[in-house]
Amino acid sequence: MSLVTNISGGPLAVPVLGRVVEDGELVEVPDFQPDGTSPLVWPPDKWEPDGAPPPAADDDEKGM
Repeated sequence: MSLVTNISGGPLAVPVLGRVVEDGELVEVPDFQPDGTSPLVWPPDKWEPDGAPPPAADDDEKGM
């Protein structure tokens, strides 16, 4: 799974998610078609990959 942001300027219907994704919304999307082998291509003029690192653990969990 990957995180992508809708940068199209408007809502997009995303059948693979079964819903509409609003402009600017960050969503988790599958990397492959339902067959499990064919990659899904998210058009770069409509979707931007989220390059943010995963959330860091709380300081308490790090022993600080």
